[in-house]
Amino acid sequence: MDEIKAGRHFAKLRKRREQVAMTLQHIAHEQRLVEQNTDWLDQAAHESRVNLLDRLSGWYCTEMSNIDRALLRIAASTYGLCIGCHTLIEAQRLESAPEAEFCAACEAMREGLETGS
Repeated sequence: MDEIKAGRHFAKLRKRREQVAMTLQHIAHEQRLVEQNTDWLDQAAHESRVNLLDRLSGWYCTEMSNIDRALLRIAASTYGLCIGCHTLIEAQRLESAPEAEFCAACEAMREGLETGS
């Protein structure tokens, strides 16, 4: 991948990383508030809120990890290469998902294996 495109993706990834970090801070704050609040009238509502915040935190932590791996691939000059087949990842795919590790074909195969299709 040429340096100009990698640089554009780098900026996009860094910006998204900052957004995710801010979101994780907000979720952590909300989790502390839920833990400190003992006035829940309904235990099920409390548990539902805790579960929602835990799922959101997990999802954003996964996204942060994916972004960090993409930033490492940029630093190692391997960004844009599929880690499965070592061919170039489609430009359109990287535009929509700059953290993508796999080309469309390898990703489809992975998803098929995960779902048992």
